[in-house]
Amino acid sequence: MSEKEEIIQRFINNTAEIITDDEFVERLKAPEKLTHYVGFEISGYVHIGQGIISALVMKDLTELGVKCTVWLADWHTAINDKLDGQRETAARVGKGYFTEAIKASYLAVGGNPDDIEFRLASDWYAKNPMNYFELEKQVEKNTTLSRIQRSISIMGRQEEKNIAFAKLTYPAMQVADILYQNIDIAHSGMDQRKAHVIMRGVADKISPAKPKPIALHHPLLIGLQKPPVWPIPEGLEQKEIIAQMKMSKSNPKSAIWIHDTPEEIKLKINKAFCPEREIHYNPILNWIGHIFFWNREETFRIERQKEHGGDIEFATYQDLESAYAEGDIHPMDLKAATARELIDLLQPARDHFTQSDIAAKKADLDKILQKQ
Repeated sequence: MSEKEEIIQRFINNTAEIITDDEFVERLKAPEKLTHYVGFEISGYVHIGQGIISALVMKDLTELGVKCTVWLADWHTAINDKLDGQRETAARVGKGYFTEAIKASYLAVGGNPDDIEFRLASDWYAKNPMNYFELEKQVEKNTTLSRIQRSISIMGRQEEKNIAFAKLTYPAMQVADILYQNIDIAHSGMDQRKAHVIMRGVADKISPAKPKPIALHHPLLIGLQKPPVWPIPEGLEQKEIIAQMKMSKSNPKSAIWIHDTPEEIKLKINKAFCPEREIHYNPILNWIGHIFFWNREETFRIERQKEHGGDIEFATYQDLESAYAEGDIHPMDLKAATARELIDLLQPARDHFTQSDIAAKKADLDKILQKQ
């Protein structure tokens, strides 16, 4: 197996879903450079589930010869009433703090931020507003109201009767963004899947001569908090509980920001939900599996007192998970190893935000969030 084939196989294994794997592999054989897009609302500090996971995806894609793009969705941010609800604020923070936070995340995983192109949505709409308007209307024409209503969960909202009409345009705009940029690979977390399914359904109706964009979904990191109901009652699907446990900006104690200090990281990890022997609803194991074993060559080391078995190392996540399920690893030892790895991983991100001009961009967001 060639080095490229190894990266592709590892990448497919690490992502939550690619629609479809076969299309992805086949498109990578094309002589033309493929284009990638991941879009973000500008809604506050960037946590590791947003920044680090997306950066890991983009780094692998860059190594495969794909051109990666970050879409700063200022209009979507305003429609969804994030920050102060003003598009101008979202645009300023998007080009300021948010861009630097994604660069910092990419630095943390060993990438070169110069490889990524950042696009502010409103700037790109202004290049050809009529073309974008036509695309959005074609998306809306080729889907149904009921499907759009079911898709507003991508905004972190539930279906409701009295929702503002602008919010119903949000999924169609997200699809239009992809088609407007002529993107080959549309990337998001699993929580955005519904919009991508709509995109796949309408793409060949709108542009029958072009191949459908590939939908690529990374796994969601669960937050550090205890599940809403514990223990989990029988009959509830694991996917449903995991979705409820998703790391959230609205609950800062559940998340690690990419610029958190070592002291903040240790404090949050020490307070994390991490029951003994529990492997399915355990945020610490979830993070280890999805971040630290994404592309790991060295062993994962857990330091312990000699009377507790001494230090132990794991070459694979599966071995670590099995040992934890058997009760061979204490939660506090697992937490200590996780905090140590996170502190090391995020050092480049913290260093990035020590630069005075970049720190000023974070201070701008600090002021906005303090008013909320």
